[in-house]
Amino acid sequence: MIKLAAFKIKKRRVSLIPVIVFLLIILVVVVGVRIYNENTSFEVTHYQVRSDCLPDSFSGFKIVQISDFHNSVLRDDNKQLLEAVDLSQPDIIVLTGDYLDSRSCNLDVAISFAKELTDVAPVYYVTGNHEHRIPEERRKLEAALRKFGAHVLHRRAEYIERDGEKIQIIGVDDPTFYLGDEFSGKENSDLEADINRLLDKDCYSILLSHRSSFFETYCKSGVDLAISGHEHGGQFRIPFIGGFFAPDEGFFPKYSEGMHTSDITTMVVSRGIGIGFPFRVNNPPELVIIELDTKY
Repeated sequence: MIKLAAFKIKKRRVSLIPVIVFLLIILVVVVGVRIYNENTSFEVTHYQVRSDCLPDSFSGFKIVQISDFHNSVLRDDNKQLLEAVDLSQPDIIVLTGDYLDSRSCNLDVAISFAKELTDVAPVYYVTGNHEHRIPEERRKLEAALRKFGAHVLHRRAEYIERDGEKIQIIGVDDPTFYLGDEFSGKENSDLEADINRLLDKDCYSILLSHRSSFFETYCKSGVDLAISGHEHGGQFRIPFIGGFFAPDEGFFPKYSEGMHTSDITTMVVSRGIGIGFPFRVNNPPELVIIELDTKY
């Protein structure tokens, strides 16, 4: 009789650690590439603002807004950005604060891009909190802007005329110019007083003011259109919720982007062109195009 020998087959345990590490590396690379692409490109957002107060000759008047530029360099040395501005055929270009970055100021980039913008259309500039921190660099920038023919609006207003009709454009400084670096989002009576002093209530008015958090002040003063930025869209945008955090506003800021209307006042808020700190998530840099129209 033949006896069959029994063999025990040992099961080898396969470690999942290398697989998990590999998948994590792939995930980090994919997320990193997406964040890089998102932070070095931009998207264009169009808004149409209608008002009964707008003169007929300004129907179709186009405004390009560049906010929170932070002397950034996107892809192709900002050539794509400049091309998008040029293709939109704006009547004016508005720079609504933080055109410079106080943490890493590159005047050459800022001045060179400003010169190219002034070759496209008239440029109107107001300050942001970053300009307040670096007064010497700000003065050099503003000297260059004036040399190029740009309109530097320090608490003053100008008129734009077309076919015998006019609209008013008002520029106010960032609240840090009134209250210093201790400013923390509180009410600013000086800002309100400046708006009221400059506002021509017999004329359609456009207010350039860096911070969107003062929307109620803009409404109280009765400006027709406020154009703001500052909050970078909340830096990290959560789907169906919105911006996550903004300086001086805390978590889930109310006016981090978009168009807001109350009574006669409309406010357009840009998410900004600059990357900000440390980077953007689900929130690409934004070039804003506003077209004015009458309601009828």
